[in-house]
Amino acid sequence: MKMKKITISLFVLLIAASILTGCAGNAGTAEQITDVPATEIPVITLAPTAPPTEAPTPTPEPTETPEPTEKPDYSGGIKSEKPCIYDFFGSGASSAYCGTGRRLAVQFYATAEFTGIGFHSPTWTATTGYYVDYELYVWDTDYETTVENDPVATAHFEDWQDGVCIPIEFESMPSGEYVLLALYGSTQEMCNSGVWYLPDTERDDIISYLDDQVWYDNVIRTSIYYAVTPEVKYGPLSDPGI
Repeated sequence: MKMKKITISLFVLLIAASILTGCAGNAGTAEQITDVPATEIPVITLAPTAPPTEAPTPTPEPTETPEPTEKPDYSGGIKSEKPCIYDFFGSGASSAYCGTGRRLAVQFYATAEFTGIGFHSPTWTATTGYYVDYELYVWDTDYETTVENDPVATAHFEDWQDGVCIPIEFESMPSGEYVLLALYGSTQEMCNSGVWYLPDTERDDIISYLDDQVWYDNVIRTSIYYAVTPEVKYGPLSDPGI
């Protein structure tokens, strides 16, 4: 009986030792799991970021050049290639106006190219000591605007014969609307000059001005020198605007 107990005790001890040995092995050795595929992790490669590029400056569209406005022809045709003189006044008694220190002007429309234009200018028998400065302007909008621009021709005259027409002359001026301004002056006392004019007269071919205002019912005796002979000697006039 005693031996049987010893045998059972030894058996129990052996089982216990076996269990302890298995536990010790599990504790000291990591369990390896095989035949399990590794999880694939995708690799993303980032392209280098290009520096920002400035947008190209747009090329502006070319501006179309406007076609020049064709000037109307009021000549009625050219009657002759010979030059002619047209007087912007009719018959009638003329009066003399002293222009010393005054501004006298006319507005006119030349229907063909011309080479000169001027006023008939008395001097009250003086032969020296007086002068006139001419300024020719191309018409622009109204009278005030016109004479504020630069003149297209100028001239200075002294000591002309009493009463004759003194024209400002040039090689050629094209047809169109103009203003001729005259500034009379004197260099000696009692030596004056001015214009012949027709009082109480209205005309369609010319507008006269005195000191930059319309000189109503008065016509300064003016002559234009055409390079050719047009059928119609004058064109329509614009509103002075004053």
